[in-house]
Amino acid sequence: MNRLVAIGVLLACARASADPRPFHGSVGVGGSFVLAGAQGDRHRLDIALDFKPRSRYGFTLAWRAIEPRDLDHHDGLLMAGIVYEGAAARPRLVLDLHGDAGIDLDARAPLIGGGVRTTLTIIGPLGVVLDSGVYLVIDGIDDSRLHIQGTTLLVGRW
Repeated sequence: MNRLVAIGVLLACARASADPRPFHGSVGVGGSFVLAGAQGDRHRLDIALDFKPRSRYGFTLAWRAIEPRDLDHHDGLLMAGIVYEGAAARPRLVLDLHGDAGIDLDARAPLIGGGVRTTLTIIGPLGVVLDSGVYLVIDGIDDSRLHIQGTTLLVGRW
């Protein structure tokens, strides 16, 4: 009986590690479809970087909803945030949750929000990211708005 208790205690105290990688993340560029936000529905550009040093938690930097055309120019949303790897079937599939804070570069207004990011590795370091995000741009009582977008990025992973 004592042996069973000792084995049970050892198993309960054992630490499992899913991935010994010291550092991983991705960088990518792609298109986004803004469902709600300033200037109505638009196809825009996104650039994003995420990195996770030695854990399931990490950081993200993104420049979202960029509209480079001369007629409908939009400087986009610049944001930074935290990432949590909610689920993974590494190295092919990773599901991340992210929370972000930043600034709307056109309105010079702060924003806060988050979303779900799915990364699918195609071959080697090449992958595709599907990201959905909801952001609240805080610009006074009359001009505050909810920015909702879906994004597809082509990424390099490490």
